[in-house]
Amino acid sequence: MTSRPAVGLPVVELGGGSRTGTGPLAREARRVAAELATDVVASRITDADPSAWGPGAGDGLGWAALPRTSRPLIGQVDALREAFRVEGAARVLLVGDARWTLGAQVLAGESGLLRVLDSPDPGAVSHALATDLSGTVLVVADPAGDTPWIAAVHELLTAAVAEEIGPRRAAERTVVLTEASSPLDESARAAGSVVITTERDVPGAWSVLGAPGLVPAGLAGAPVGEVLDDARAVAELLTADEPENPALELAGVLVAVGAGAVRLDPAAGPPALAEWVAALVAAAGGSPVLVDAGDPEGLPDGPTLAPATARHPDAAPDDLSELLDGRSGGSHGGTGDAGPEPDLGTDEDDDPDDPDATLGDEVVRTGGPLGAELLLWQYAAAAAARLLDGEAFGPEAPATGGAAAPETLARRGSDGLVDIHAADPLDAAGDDPGAALQALVDAVPPGGHLALSVWLDPADDASVAVLRGELARRAGVPVTFGWGPRDRGVLAPFRRDDPRPGALCLVTGDPPDDLVPDPGAWLTSLALTEAGGVAADVAARGVPVLRLHLTDRVAGLVSLARAVQGLRTGPATRGPRAS
Repeated sequence: MTSRPAVGLPVVELGGGSRTGTGPLAREARRVAAELATDVVASRITDADPSAWGPGAGDGLGWAALPRTSRPLIGQVDALREAFRVEGAARVLLVGDARWTLGAQVLAGESGLLRVLDSPDPGAVSHALATDLSGTVLVVADPAGDTPWIAAVHELLTAAVAEEIGPRRAAERTVVLTEASSPLDESARAAGSVVITTERDVPGAWSVLGAPGLVPAGLAGAPVGEVLDDARAVAELLTADEPENPALELAGVLVAVGAGAVRLDPAAGPPALAEWVAALVAAAGGSPVLVDAGDPEGLPDGPTLAPATARHPDAAPDDLSELLDGRSGGSHGGTGDAGPEPDLGTDEDDDPDDPDATLGDEVVRTGGPLGAELLLWQYAAAAAARLLDGEAFGPEAPATGGAAAPETLARRGSDGLVDIHAADPLDAAGDDPGAALQALVDAVPPGGHLALSVWLDPADDASVAVLRGELARRAGVPVTFGWGPRDRGVLAPFRRDDPRPGALCLVTGDPPDDLVPDPGAWLTSLALTEAGGVAADVAARGVPVLRLHLTDRVAGLVSLARAVQGLRTGPATRGPRAS
């Protein structure tokens, strides 16, 4: 096997704790890894050879070279950060689609100096406007340079900063990440902003080690140079066309699960890591689901993947085979630096050779230095996409399915607090949210699930998340949950041409009346256009779709909660759960 570098290695533990990793998932993962090694998939990824995925992949394989080609960015970021620090601007506000912002959030970790605005929700924008913008660097990530809501928010924030420090200094304190010659590239340069060119051949979910990830995180003080060093140090290992390549084994896990749910545990690693992994898994053709630690019941069945980076480069073991043979006692292959092992609800005394064991019974943990683990997941998702028929590297549509897509859901009525919009053939009752929700639940096919996508403010409207567990208990079907427009994992099952996987409920809302500052009604219109794009895209695939729009956020949420409590369907009346 290829000699390993001296630094800490990325870790893949097939089976948790004292389990030996010989269960059905581990066995199938190793079989798939051997197949991928025979097909020299790892080296073809590194060579940017599109033949493994189809002709469209050639435009999206540049990410494999980023650990090497991104090195010049580090000096530029260091110089900018120092210049901004001298001016008293240490905080960073990053504006952009979640495809381009999640990587920066992972790299920034818990520093607290990076704030992300990845939604046009008026409440979220109002919160951003209310911060101390005089001490903030504005970073705008829009590679195409033509996203309407990003342009609108960019203009709004620039005007607010200019009021505090003047137009010229506001422009100079703005960093724009966009492709060369995009509309935003030209306008930003004309305004006097700093422009850093993004890579045309790197899709959003794969850009963490490129400008969209490194620049915002580096400006916020993250050690992005060390992350690149760790990624480069393990590149040779992950390129090896051998069954023991940990990236191929992890790809084998994703392929073994197939279109079934991959449960990701956010508590196992740093902030945003599980969400970033979910974006990769979705791009590869999988169905990622974030585990709700407070209420894990009612989620789709499937194996749990726990991505968790080691805090220090030497926290990973020197011998990967110890983990794969089940001889390591650590949850992440470390010495305790990575924190306690998360409780994922598994029975450590289970017999891994039990003939009745299923893929959903198993836990897969990954770990290692941050840069190494990021590259591990990228190679794994890329390799899995070959066998899952994922469109990981083709032309990338917005997470919403296109802001210009017309709303195809007809307005069926309102109770004065909640407007009801439904797509045929869903027979939603006129002015009763409870009846509409009941109709949606009844439309979930046996073995399917219900997805709840909430397009509100995750800060002010966080309480709506509790509806997921209650909805699952009342409806008797698995329920996934996500915040729009960043919930790519929640929407992933509806993007494929599989048999209808279930039903989708979107929750939108008018902004609160007491927003200070008030970003304007036009921003609400942009947000609803984005949500309408999702509804149109999913409904066009024959999926039952319901959009419940809260005309009053507080009272509307109460009405929605009552609708959930009034559901009559119970677990005993439903079909078999998805696996």
